Amino acid sequence: MSSKQAKGAVAAGHPATADAGAAILNAGGNAVDAAIAALVTSFIAEPVLTAAGGGGFMLVADAHNHAALYDGFARMPLGSMPQGIKPELKSVPIDFGDTRQTFHIGQASVGTPSLLAMLFTAHDKHGLLPLREVFAPGLDAAKSGIRLNELQASFIKLLRPILTSSESAKALHAPVRDGEHSGDLLQQGESFRNVDLARTLDMLLHEGIAEMYHGDLAREIVKSCSPYGLLGMDDMRVEQVNIRKPLRFDILGGTMLSNPTPSSGGLLIAFAANMLKRCQRLNEAKELPWPVLMAEALRAASKLRHAGLDNAIYHADIESEILSDQYLETAVQDIRKRLSALHIDNPIEPKNRHGSTTHISVVDKDGMAVSMTTSNGEGSGIVVPGTGIHLNNMLGEEDINPLGFHALPGGTTLSSMMAPSIFLEQGKPSLVLGSGGSNRLRGAILQVLMHHKLLGKDIESAVQTARLHNEGNELDIEPGLLNDHERHLLMKLGWNLREWQNQSIYFGGVHAITRNAIGQLHGCGDPRRGGAVSFA
Repeated sequence: MSSKQAKGAVAAGHPATADAGAAILNAGGNAVDAAIAALVTSFIAEPVLTAAGGGGFMLVADAHNHAALYDGFARMPLGSMPQGIKPELKSVPIDFGDTRQTFHIGQASVGTPSLLAMLFTAHDKHGLLPLREVFAPGLDAAKSGIRLNELQASFIKLLRPILTSSESAKALHAPVRDGEHSGDLLQQGESFRNVDLARTLDMLLHEGIAEMYHGDLAREIVKSCSPYGLLGMDDMRVEQVNIRKPLRFDILGGTMLSNPTPSSGGLLIAFAANMLKRCQRLNEAKELPWPVLMAEALRAASKLRHAGLDNAIYHADIESEILSDQYLETAVQDIRKRLSALHIDNPIEPKNRHGSTTHISVVDKDGMAVSMTTSNGEGSGIVVPGTGIHLNNMLGEEDINPLGFHALPGGTTLSSMMAPSIFLEQGKPSLVLGSGGSNRLRGAILQVLMHHKLLGKDIESAVQTARLHNEGNELDIEPGLLNDHERHLLMKLGWNLREWQNQSIYFGGVHAITRNAIGQLHGCGDPRRGGAVSFA
């Protein structure tokens, strides 16, 4: 949907999330204020996808070509387990119907919970309205509750083994009804509320965010991760937020900003986008269909990660190396070889079928843009007693710990696939987008970017167009994307096609906003993940 007269817009994973941000824009707040309001509300509207004990990234860009990336993602704790004590990483199998996947929770799955520090820091740097006013929609939601829609209720049902793994988690997701505790999880139509979290956030507004990382609340968080976890007071006391220069690359007549290293999602999008640009030469010569080129570009990005990017992602010059002409041309030649000799070599990446991530895009009346992606993993199953804070399980996520659990040095920021992105034209934000979906999110963002900026589709069509995703030699494809000729070409290239009957949350959730040269706004929340857009 779109609105030409709008002064601002918010696209997010739930109508209540988007509406909270738009209300703050209407109250005179800017894009950062609105993004914070939307996120705090999403703790209640999207309770299994993000939480106050998680982490994330906020990319901010204004109309004067100034930009900053606020990194509030989890870090590897500084401590180690005492001799003879085994860290608590509980294996929890989750049944997805067509497959089962094991997640890891418990005390040793918890990384630094830096998300709230990121919000306070970004507001201090950019916010206009008082933070109490910005938090107000989320506090109201936490106290009164938001009814679970079908999608959010399905997430709660899916993660039952995690959300009932402790008494505090069970009390939040399977509360007392009519004076009795049946143990039944909240269902569609029932209200999710978190009164303890409202009290905690209210306390932080009064006492300051330092209370969460230096005071009694910090000690309670650490206590909840003891004695079988790694998180300690030293981890809470260090600076929680890194302010980084965004990854910047020129493409499609503009400049794309995204999440820089040590996260890999932005770099892989930049690599694949440049691959597609160069492969247009191949396309002109051989008239290759667009889905074939996209599949090959996604495969090239997977091969890059499989070939050692996860080890090299902390190297200072890795971005310039991967995006160099020589590196890109070598990758193009690899695609040329596959297309001419039908060479089959499809690497497999770590994957997370759930993709417990959500995204918020905001543009305000002055053209300031915010792209923010956050996650709690699947949650550790640890809700800090009396606080309403469900701690993350980032140290137990295979897809963000590809080198092995607890393998990174203490204090190292975990590498994430999250890639909040902003496309600039003439130095001003013209497209704000991002996605949830674990290792599918980079392909989802890439496909929306290319459909909109290269193929000329409006943003609603670009978001809603069928997508594909590669896992090894398996190519997952949403319905309506391929014709018979394209199927034949992909199978000749060694792809095993898995054509889905319906569009699915599996293929990410891109929530996006465009702003043209005269300030007209258009936006779309991805229907795959219950997305919505709200205008101010």
